[in-house]
Amino acid sequence: MLAVAPLIHAGTVWNGPLVTYNQPSPDSTPASNQDRITPDVWLTRASSKGLFNAFYETNATALSPTNTEWAFGTLANYASLNYTNWLGMLNGASPTTLVGQQLIVHLISDDIYISIQFTKWIPMGSGGFTYQRSTQPLILSGAGVNNGQFKFSYPAVAGLSYVVECSSNLMDWVPLVTNVASGGPVMFSNSFDPSGTQFYRVGQFQNP
Repeated sequence: MLAVAPLIHAGTVWNGPLVTYNQPSPDSTPASNQDRITPDVWLTRASSKGLFNAFYETNATALSPTNTEWAFGTLANYASLNYTNWLGMLNGASPTTLVGQQLIVHLISDDIYISIQFTKWIPMGSGGFTYQRSTQPLILSGAGVNNGQFKFSYPAVAGLSYVVECSSNLMDWVPLVTNVASGGPVMFSNSFDPSGTQFYRVGQFQNP
């Protein structure tokens, strides 16, 4: 009897805070109707059929979305899952059956794994969907005060959007700056107030 070891995947796991993406209409053309996860993975759909990658495609085909592969599971076991394309994952079922299920998507060219859970899929040619997905975890580094400025850096992927927020109580957050990164790491500085307390955090958000 032969024992077959599972295929082990390596790669970068995005297990940062969840963001919600909603495509309200079946028009896949506007950037706002494309979830631009990385510079070359823009998930969207038209009025019917499944997802496709608008960076490479104008409609869904048997191999869509280009540059992705999918599996049922969680990030805890992403490395041992069996990945296939969108239609292979569905195995003849309607995408409506995905609502509430835990999925992992492998962004092939970047070798990134993210979690996705659909909360809505509008059937019958009406288009539109909503899901929650994990984001890139951001670790701030090099924090310190220099010439009256509090400075730190954070990793970033070129073409993705980031926001730096501050808070005095860890509950109420105020955005200080947003930018579309040209690459990483990104340097940030802000006036240092020695008489108060300020906390900072950085998040990735949906491109407009």
